Amino acid sequence: MAYTKTSYVCLPCRASYKQPYGRPGDERRCPRCAGTLIHAGSAFAAPPRRDTAAWRTLTLLLHAGIGFHKSCCGGPGYRPRTRHEVRERILFARRSGEPRARALSRREIPWERTAG
Repeated sequence: MAYTKTSYVCLPCRASYKQPYGRPGDERRCPRCAGTLIHAGSAFAAPPRRDTAAWRTLTLLLHAGIGFHKSCCGGPGYRPRTRHEVRERILFARRSGEPRARALSRREIPWERTAG
């Protein structure tokens, strides 16, 4: 029986590794720098190592607790791809009081209506 593999990411090295899914308490180490790997999910596709903007965006998403896990109906859903999209959603979360992780996974941001 084959084991399901999932992606683990080392943000300082900008590297992704597919490894068998372990127990929740298991800590994975990067083979390059021996730093802790972050579980990104089985639907994760790493950006090119030279794309620093994409890795900055990925860092913000992973630290906010947003992963790239498959659901029963397909992929992980919408994830922002640029820092501008991340910034818009964080600003919306501050103004509306919505949790940051939920705002970051919104495809559309509701426009605020102004009087006048």
